[in-house]
Amino acid sequence: MKIFFGASAGVGKTFAMLSEARRLHKDGRDVEIGIVEHHGRPETLALIEGLPVLPCKVIDHRGVQVTEFDLDAALARRPSLILVDEYAHTNAPGSRHPKRWQDVEELLDNGIDVFTTLNVQHLESLNDVVAKLTGVWVKETVPDTVFDAADEIALIDIPPDELLQRLAAGKVYVADGAHQRAADNFFKKANLGRLREIALRRAAERVDAQNDQLNAAHGQSEVATGDKILVLVGADSLSSRLIRHTKRMADRSRAPWFALYLQTDRHETLSPKARLRVEHNLRLAEKLGGRVVRLNAGAAAATILDYAGRNGFTRLVLGHSRQPWWRRATGQQGLSQKLIAQAAGLEITTLNADAVADPTVEREPPRWSALVARPRDHLMAVLAVAVCTLMGLPFRHLIDPDSFIMLYMTGVVIVAARFGIGPAVLASVLSVATFNWFYIEPYYSFTFDNISYAVTFAVMLATSLIVGSLTARLSLHVRLARQGETETRLLYDLSRHLSAARGVEAMATVAARCLEPAFDVEVRLWSGGRQVTGPAEDDPRELGVLHWVMHNHQIAGRHTDTLPSASGLYLPLTAEAADLGVLSLTPRDRVRQFTSAEQLVFETVASLIAGAFQRARQGADAEASRVESENEKLRNVLLASLSHDLKTPLTVMGGAVSSLLKMRKKLPREAVDELTALWGQLTRLQKFVSNLLRMAAITSGQLKLNFEPYLIQEIAGAAIQRIEAQKGARQIRTVTAGQLPMVTIDGALIEQVLINLLENAIAHTTADGIITLNFETDADRVRVRISDDGPGLKPGTEDQVFDKFHTDNDLKSDRGNSGTGLGLAICKGIVEAHGGLIYAKNNPTGGASFIFTLPVANTIGRSA
Repeated sequence: MKIFFGASAGVGKTFAMLSEARRLHKDGRDVEIGIVEHHGRPETLALIEGLPVLPCKVIDHRGVQVTEFDLDAALARRPSLILVDEYAHTNAPGSRHPKRWQDVEELLDNGIDVFTTLNVQHLESLNDVVAKLTGVWVKETVPDTVFDAADEIALIDIPPDELLQRLAAGKVYVADGAHQRAADNFFKKANLGRLREIALRRAAERVDAQNDQLNAAHGQSEVATGDKILVLVGADSLSSRLIRHTKRMADRSRAPWFALYLQTDRHETLSPKARLRVEHNLRLAEKLGGRVVRLNAGAAAATILDYAGRNGFTRLVLGHSRQPWWRRATGQQGLSQKLIAQAAGLEITTLNADAVADPTVEREPPRWSALVARPRDHLMAVLAVAVCTLMGLPFRHLIDPDSFIMLYMTGVVIVAARFGIGPAVLASVLSVATFNWFYIEPYYSFTFDNISYAVTFAVMLATSLIVGSLTARLSLHVRLARQGETETRLLYDLSRHLSAARGVEAMATVAARCLEPAFDVEVRLWSGGRQVTGPAEDDPRELGVLHWVMHNHQIAGRHTDTLPSASGLYLPLTAEAADLGVLSLTPRDRVRQFTSAEQLVFETVASLIAGAFQRARQGADAEASRVESENEKLRNVLLASLSHDLKTPLTVMGGAVSSLLKMRKKLPREAVDELTALWGQLTRLQKFVSNLLRMAAITSGQLKLNFEPYLIQEIAGAAIQRIEAQKGARQIRTVTAGQLPMVTIDGALIEQVLINLLENAIAHTTADGIITLNFETDADRVRVRISDDGPGLKPGTEDQVFDKFHTDNDLKSDRGNSGTGLGLAICKGIVEAHGGLIYAKNNPTGGASFIFTLPVANTIGRSA
């Protein structure tokens, strides 16, 4: 991937990209324009002319026809190089990916080179810097990790004055009716100069990083600074700015950096939106190349300093906010102040909230808003106080009034445990009021005649507030613990049932039975290219997501970055780098969104199912291997028995035919011809039986080798003499490269190997063909090559020719079929028993070669 990188729109990135593409196209490169935003400019249109252009895809979005880059068409076309303008572009709803840079990632994964363009304000780590400079927040951003992963960055740069002239001439695209606003705000000379500086610095940082990698590859890396940076992340809007600042700091010092989130007690009281902001900030850190750490903590400052000290961090980055007046009045310190006071030897950077707010982050509602979030819960608190009052009224003349305080305290505890802290506070205040109204004389008024009751009211209020708060927090802890226990129980039950199930279908049924009631979803599982459980899926859109996940082995579907408009969430099932299927989860409530915690559980479930499928596959393979082994043993026994039973009658028949042929002068011509043919078939059958016996000995491990030192040329000479009668007019040539060492072998068996290979070569050459034997040495091996000039082997069958009973019917049609399919298999067994290797391949000039190697004498002697 090559990125044409610039400080702002109008510097000429698209022009430079098209110019280079035209040069490559002229040189013969397969170039295709995927999408180029020409905005009707004549000079850009002139560069597009003559280059092949991929048609855009039209998407209907709320009645508006929107044209987008057609990713599927590009993958089907598969050009060598494709041009995809505006790397940070946001795709229209209904596209496979929300962002165009994700389309580019899929193109790269499929082996297609890409040219693209990008402005500096679209880099995620610089987003807040550019916003502070120009007052404009850019929503379309690209993670720095994909920018840094580009193979080449071409910086397109022009001076600010020239860019302003281009703007005045209408050569810079801005939205309709926005020329004056763009010129007044964004396209100021000071802004453009600053953006140019940022772009130059960012490009220089990338060059420095590449140089460091090259130096490290050659053992010339510079001395590391030893910096290690830790940034504290929360749910506030300042966290995204902290993360970007840390990313830039780490790039400048080339230091690793981590994002730390502390799950304190306050985390449990966060609103769902606040928790989503936490996940958003942590994902932002991952996108920018940081590592995410989550820690459970009670004392935040002590936990942070302990973690930083144990892991060797040198810098700490965190936000600082002004403390409330009551904290300042009581002398309480904030987290940043505690860390500064206690962090000896740790460099601390604090950032205050910026005047330019990030519009993508919602403002945190005031903490008191959680107290009045649900009117129904507060109504129940009022009802609980009323019930406590009614229960005590019949006994107020019989019991001391202070005794009724415990009745109200019980109500507050119940409300806190059931409805949370907000209703508990309301119940506490109402309890004091109703206690005074109904139980303190004079009744039905808020006055009292004993001043000691003022202390009673104060203590009652404080106690009920404290007890209610603690009870609400404890209740929240219990609910979260139960939720965690439920997830753990689900995973345990799923794992236990999967381990007990046998077969993919049974495992899929178990998974569906466990997941559907737990998450109120429809579960579908695919394995081996077919659906094994769940309602049949026939929606083309859903099937498209399924096929994409099968091909790319990545999560996709509902609320993900790939095909997010799908109804279901699709997770690949992979284990030990094997593709085992796809898991689909579709909520029955179509408006429901899966939380990040649920997605983590789903990924864990997918890994458990994948592991079970892998065990099922391995079990099936082991069973097939066992059956094959048993069948092989049975075949060997049958071969040995059959060979022994046939050998004696064949010998008798051969002797009888031989005796008759000795009297051929007394027999008619027709009888002699028939006896001669019978003798040939008996000889062939005897050879086949001998091969069966030898094959049975090899496969059963009963082959005994009689090792002796030999020159391989001597064995080859004896083999050539043995097949002299068969070769006819064919020529057999021998070529020896250098002086060959001796080999310690079983001479008779290696001679049989050479005879079988020579007979195979004779069978596949013409009557006047040439067969060549090459002998050469390679380190501790002697290599023998038998080459023929016949039709050769069918591509892809080079290994199959050594299988038992494999004949030439499956190879090329013009190779004769006179063999039994055992000769080459016997060769392989004998050579491998000698510790050698045998293989076949086609010759570049025609014909086939069969090559085998043997260890030299001293090596095989030691192993024998």
